[in-house]
Amino acid sequence: MNIDKNNFKFSNNIKIVFSFISTAIIYITTNLSKTTNYKSNSAIYDFFYHKQGTVCPFGVLCGKIMIILGLIQIYFLKTNKYTHLVRIINLILLVLGVIASFMNIPLMFKLIPAFMLQGLIIVF
Repeated sequence: MNIDKNNFKFSNNIKIVFSFISTAIIYITTNLSKTTNYKSNSAIYDFFYHKQGTVCPFGVLCGKIMIILGLIQIYFLKTNKYTHLVRIINLILLVLGVIASFMNIPLMFKLIPAFMLQGLIIVF
């Protein structure tokens, strides 16, 4: 069986499932993990600081924002409004998310499945 890679597309229903799963992975990984409550003289430092095996307040906030972005993405997929512009915006957000995840390497490895699902939504 030959599959024409140029015409291979996931249905929007599959993409909605992918979006839901990736959003859940990100939220669970960032908001249901142990968080760091570090107190120093710098609020900015405290916002990004995390101990080994924990998530910083910035990561928790990003996980909460992902719920909103996931719902928006599902809306666009459900209403067939997932246009080229929306794909570009989604790609930019994915790249920014991957870059931000480098601040916490153990967390980044847990987020790889979510990043892959988002990539599949964008590409196919």
